[in-house]
Amino acid sequence: MQRPNYPSGKDLLSADAVSRFDLDDILERAERHLQEEEREKAGLPPLQPPAHRRRPKVIAALFDQRSTRTRLGFQAAAARLGHQSIDAYDTDRGRMGTSTGETLEDHIRTVELYSDLLVVRSHLEDMPYRVARLSHLPVINAGNGADEHPSQALIDLFAIRHMRGAIETLSIALSSDTRARFAVSFVRMLRLTPPRRFTLCCLPDVPINPAMREAMTVLAGLGTEIGLVHDVRRTLDHDVLSIQMQDMSKFAHAALGSDAVDKEKETEPFTITARKILDARSDTLILNPLPRFSELDPSCDSLPNAGYFRQVALSVPMRMAILERMLSGVPWTGQAAGRSAPPP
Repeated sequence: MQRPNYPSGKDLLSADAVSRFDLDDILERAERHLQEEEREKAGLPPLQPPAHRRRPKVIAALFDQRSTRTRLGFQAAAARLGHQSIDAYDTDRGRMGTSTGETLEDHIRTVELYSDLLVVRSHLEDMPYRVARLSHLPVINAGNGADEHPSQALIDLFAIRHMRGAIETLSIALSSDTRARFAVSFVRMLRLTPPRRFTLCCLPDVPINPAMREAMTVLAGLGTEIGLVHDVRRTLDHDVLSIQMQDMSKFAHAALGSDAVDKEKETEPFTITARKILDARSDTLILNPLPRFSELDPSCDSLPNAGYFRQVALSVPMRMAILERMLSGVPWTGQAAGRSAPPP
């Protein structure tokens, strides 16, 4: 897909939409929300009085792909901000796309009359871009086919910084199918805070996705030491390892309703187990965007290295920060905001 970009900066469609200024701002907002949450749990008064709102905002979710963490995460974030969320696309009850239905154009024009922000997740790579062109509302790309997942990348950077410190000082490894949308957005986003070292663990004799290769080239140009390995054991000397399946086409089948992915097993060099971590005497922080399959063994769950469920918890203050920022009209100022929009 040739990715279109929009000059307004109202939308979060790609990691390219985020500048270093944006990243610093969104991380600061997320940290503030996290601190307020921790103070509330401890029975302490808030650092700042809750902002007065004339009315709650409405977050509309247009998801034609299955989702647990992304859907519930945005709903939880909206609720904690005092806003509401609605399901704007229901394949069982909605009319869009059915024989008696309406066009995408009419559907979006209707939904935007009910809401203040749109969150789009689709198996179609161009869908968030089409919605962003059709609507005057801010649009978040919550995953589009095999393209990108920019909000997940922001969550991952927030989790790494919170659990391991300044990213520029760290060595980071990624073990994944290089076509995975979370992985592409993650490595693209690393350009804003390039790590000391980055290592890709992937299948041998399988071409690296051009988008991933380009993102790694950018990191190399920024001074990051780049490595390539084919066994996850060789990543256990890093500060952080983000891991998922090496063949994400299996995950795509599951997203479309097939259970075939449950029958697939990751090949041994790309599975992480407690035994491998203990044998290496590794304190590598293990992250996974979830859902996990056989690449991440449950034996890891009790280890201090396991950061993936904490990663899920940290996703809520980050999503709160994203919603807060976009609902207040603060534009994204990254590369995408500086390019011309394609003709309608």
